[in-house]
Amino acid sequence: MQNEIVAQIEEGIVFGIYPPGSRLVEDRLRQRFGATRYGLRQALSHLQEMGLVEFIPNRGPQVVEPTPDEIDELYEIRALLESEAAARTVLPVHPDIVEKMQEIHLQHAGAAEEKRLRDVFRLNLEFHSVQYSACPNGKLREAIDSYARKVHIVRAVKYSDPEHMREVVAQHARIIEAMQGRDTWSYVNAVREHLPASSEAYRASYELKHGVVQV
Repeated sequence: MQNEIVAQIEEGIVFGIYPPGSRLVEDRLRQRFGATRYGLRQALSHLQEMGLVEFIPNRGPQVVEPTPDEIDELYEIRALLESEAAARTVLPVHPDIVEKMQEIHLQHAGAAEEKRLRDVFRLNLEFHSVQYSACPNGKLREAIDSYARKVHIVRAVKYSDPEHMREVVAQHARIIEAMQGRDTWSYVNAVREHLPASSEAYRASYELKHGVVQV
């Protein structure tokens, strides 16, 4: 039950049901999920560990609202971690990993084409989980997962853009192709190409909301 609550609130944050900086009213959440106070608190604590929720004195839990500069710094860390994981991966990867990634890739492409955005989100996470399972360093895999989740609040900004999603699908295909070969740098470059370039959309929204320009 707790894992389901975590997953649903996480997804709600991604798709703006709980936007950055918004309060998470515990009584409403308990009613929605049919959870005990203890169970909900445990779920919110887990979301805090994931970097998605913070507890504010005299206010309670709310969705984190990092500055655009902080988001860009998180992207930089992701680039370092994921490039290193790719560089450490022994190529070609095991055929079982390729087969699983191809299966998820087809499902993800279908969900993107049909604009089933929640499935797009879920399948994208699954795709990269299988991808980085090929990296032999378990702690590096954990760090990649952690930092990817910290930028969930900007993840779905362009999910509704068909051109963007077509490029994401094409990038996934290039990652799979590179992992089947023996050229490590081709795989590293495919990973780098897939990482977000910037937080421009989030920055514009943040500055509009707060009436400030980050410098």
